[in-house]
Amino acid sequence: MKNLRNIRIGAFLGTLVIMIILQKVKPRRKWEFSFWKRGFSNISIVILNNLLIFLVLPLVPIKMAFIVQEKGIGLLNNINIFKWIKVLIEVLLLDMLVYWQHRIFHKIGFLWKLHKMHHVDLELDSTTGVRFHPIEIIISTLLKVGLIALIGASPISVVIFEIILNSASLFNHANIYISLKADKILRKVLITPDMHRVHHSIHMNERNSNFGFSVPWWDFIFKSYKAQPKGGHVNMKLGIEDMPEEKYTYFPGMLLVPFITNKYRGK
Repeated sequence: MKNLRNIRIGAFLGTLVIMIILQKVKPRRKWEFSFWKRGFSNISIVILNNLLIFLVLPLVPIKMAFIVQEKGIGLLNNINIFKWIKVLIEVLLLDMLVYWQHRIFHKIGFLWKLHKMHHVDLELDSTTGVRFHPIEIIISTLLKVGLIALIGASPISVVIFEIILNSASLFNHANIYISLKADKILRKVLITPDMHRVHHSIHMNERNSNFGFSVPWWDFIFKSYKAQPKGGHVNMKLGIEDMPEEKYTYFPGMLLVPFITNKYRGK
């Protein structure tokens, strides 16, 4: 299990470094705020979230996967299918869970209060992809653990899913330029930065779209896909209508975002 965890951490750090370099070499949008100040805040949240998960939750997804494998429980463990077909199904089901979790967090008031910390970042870059409130992370972890137990997902499926999820989130939040032609091809199989940026628009009808994190298919299937922002990518305004004071967009003030009175709801 330790080796699998190290593989996941290595993939995360490697992808993060690559995205940071690409953002500096060829950004999609002009930088208006300090990347390093914001990046420090967003990475600080990642460290805090991992510490809390370690302290609060005895069962993380990978541990649950080893348990269901050992005991042979879960729906897919009782079906005779090829191993790699099973892995593919499990990864897709976990990804669909994240899609619906994300969509519901925009729909229900108290869940939106938690999730809006992700949306009040002053700019959008790769580190925004890991900027989530600790309570949201705990809820997300519990949901994943529950689905893993239900379907009997294998450890390899969970690790593949987590690597894809983390890497995709770093990629689709990145401030990197991709030509329109390449983007049009890529977004058939991947959530591209341009596609996901629409979701971070200040306009609610655009924000309530493109909920996927790795593959675009759920947005296509469940009719939540929006191709482009109305005002174009370069000048589009990011965030929410009623942005908090700037001190609440940085660590540790960002932790208070769910508890600040705010007229806006994500519905």
